[in-house]
Amino acid sequence: MATEGEDGRQSRWVSASLSTVVPPRDLKINHLEETSFTLHWSKAEGMEKVPQRFLISHCIPGTDPLTAITDNCHKTFSNLQPGTEYTVSVTTVLSNGEQSEPVSTTICTILPAPDQLTVDSVDTTSATVSWSQPPGLDQSQHHYQISYRCPGTEPHITSTSSPSITLSDLQCVTQYSVTVCTVLENGKQSELVSTNLTTIHFQWWRRPSRVAAVCVLLAVIIGLWDSYATAERDQLQNSLNTMTTERDQLQNSLNTRTTERDQLQNSLNTRTTERDTLMKSLNTTTMERDQLQKEIERLNWENKGSCPEGWRRFGCSCYYLSTEGKSWEKSRQDCLERGADLVIVNSEEEQTFINGFKSVRYVWIGLTDSATEGTWKWVDGTPLTTPRYWWSGEPGGGTYQNCGEIYYISSGQGVWRDLGCSFSQEWICEK
Repeated sequence: MATEGEDGRQSRWVSASLSTVVPPRDLKINHLEETSFTLHWSKAEGMEKVPQRFLISHCIPGTDPLTAITDNCHKTFSNLQPGTEYTVSVTTVLSNGEQSEPVSTTICTILPAPDQLTVDSVDTTSATVSWSQPPGLDQSQHHYQISYRCPGTEPHITSTSSPSITLSDLQCVTQYSVTVCTVLENGKQSELVSTNLTTIHFQWWRRPSRVAAVCVLLAVIIGLWDSYATAERDQLQNSLNTMTTERDQLQNSLNTRTTERDQLQNSLNTRTTERDTLMKSLNTTTMERDQLQKEIERLNWENKGSCPEGWRRFGCSCYYLSTEGKSWEKSRQDCLERGADLVIVNSEEEQTFINGFKSVRYVWIGLTDSATEGTWKWVDGTPLTTPRYWWSGEPGGGTYQNCGEIYYISSGQGVWRDLGCSFSQEWICEK
């Protein structure tokens, strides 16, 4: 933007960029504790399905912020200072790096109150109140405010930096209500913790008979307590003995089960070894059977000595070249109906023989990767290993060319190519 004066002169251009990224919404605080809290928010309306992340920052006012990136719509902040105010902001960040304006909120962690408030050393005019120091607070940055009063009077307020205080100048035989809270340097206070105490009236120099009564009472209490403690100790000992016996029984049962498990494992290992040995023997026998079957077939062909009319003989097999064109599947079906199957190339000599069918240039053979792309197999399920006679750059048709053909070359052995299985062309059967 620029301004233009009456003389036509323009000022310098001033530019500014406005973010079009909508910021998050509905910032909410959950699980607020002394040293942690969880912040939840929602994605901007209309941007729920847009890929985005969130830049999170938090800091105590006047300090450098700490930042983090998250894909979630919530973030838990921990290791914070108790009773401290934090500023938290959330910014939407798109995948292209664009950011929204930050959305901020202020959170104050809970200031822990004193715990385990106890009263001791009570006499006629004084008593000591003590408590445990709240965790996570720096001793130099807080103190405790104590308020105590008896019914019908104004409260007395005092403070201390230590976790105990002795209250003096109390009235004898009087009940007092005492409250304690934690106070930070900025004046922030925790919740109040309260207790009651009652001062005593003890005039031993005027009523010595009461001293004897108190001593007798204490002796009776001590005796009763000792008897009770002894009975409770005996009960605990009996309970311990019972649990020890049960533990030993369980240990013995565990040892027995462990032994049985080891025996079963050994038996399983033995059976597994026997199974593997039998499996190897079965595989060996199967291979020998297959070899014998092939030898029988070879001998049968040699005994027959000729092929059906229209078929050509090579080695122990007969080959038929179709006189019409069909798809790969229909070509194979024709071979099966003739008691054969599409030709399987097993040797260099057989490849040269098939290339000798000079009447056609392209013929289907029994090779396909229709079941698993890239894994070529013959029609009898045998994986294609060697020999291979692929033309340069073949196979290269991907999922659209899953059937093999022989391409006739006048000199040599011919080459293989992959082609779409629906193409119509001649084929060669073998039996």
